[in-house]
Amino acid sequence: MWDAVILSGKQSLLPFELFQSIQRSYSWMKYYNSEIESNRRGAIDEKVLKELLDDVKKSIEKSVIKINDFKYS
Repeated sequence: MWDAVILSGKQSLLPFELFQSIQRSYSWMKYYNSEIESNRRGAIDEKVLKELLDDVKKSIEKSVIKINDFKYS
């Protein structure tokens, strides 16, 4: 999926650092979603979920900053 969205032929549409940041945020979101699923089965503490959500938020914020820096440079 990422290759189809980010790559056009042999040239990257985005700098690798930006691509990596977006991919990392996406991975955090997927991980958080899987933890929510396991929590539905009563396997994880709400405090842990909050900490994970904070990590997801930080990752997304870093990506947004990098996107804005790219967009205005």
